Amino acid sequence: MLTDFLNLITQWVTDYPVWSGAIIFLVAMIESLAIIGIVVPGVAIMFAIGTLISNGTLDMFSTILLAAAGASIGDGLSFALGKHYKERIYSVSWFEKRPHVLNKGHAFFEKYGIFSILIGRFVGPIRAVIPLIAGILNMPLKQYIPINMIASILWAPAYLFPGLLFGNSMSIIPVNILEQWPIGLAILIVITLLILKLKKNNK
Repeated sequence: MLTDFLNLITQWVTDYPVWSGAIIFLVAMIESLAIIGIVVPGVAIMFAIGTLISNGTLDMFSTILLAAAGASIGDGLSFALGKHYKERIYSVSWFEKRPHVLNKGHAFFEKYGIFSILIGRFVGPIRAVIPLIAGILNMPLKQYIPINMIASILWAPAYLFPGLLFGNSMSIIPVNILEQWPIGLAILIVITLLILKLKKNNK
């Protein structure tokens, strides 16, 4: 799964280098949107993008800025939806079939208040509904905007650096070792299993 995402994103960036910034922005935005962000494996995608920084395909500073901007806009759209539709969100068929998603979001928001925007950014599937809940509960914009910007700026490097570090570590492994034993594949399998385990525990 991780390899497929890496190959896809690498192909996009290679085929459309002029649009690489837009691709990074859109990926971060989409994985932050309510509902979509719950089913999109954001950890794996950002890991893949991070590996492209390590091999020089992408610039680190601009990639972090674009990812943070995309995440902030994605959260902002979810927040706006919550503000506009309020309780009507509960009648959306996807949420009607999975009431626990919004229930967990409400409980999380009630526990951490304004800081749920920051903390929730790093808590698995719940990150995609916290801005929505904040909007439904009519969180003031003067509180939401600053904490959302801080959360996005911290989130981008936190999710990109594991891929960057992995890519750098692979570059210093002697080629003859890789030829004798598929270390890279083994590490990818372990990381993928850990991601799947974390997602399962957060459901």
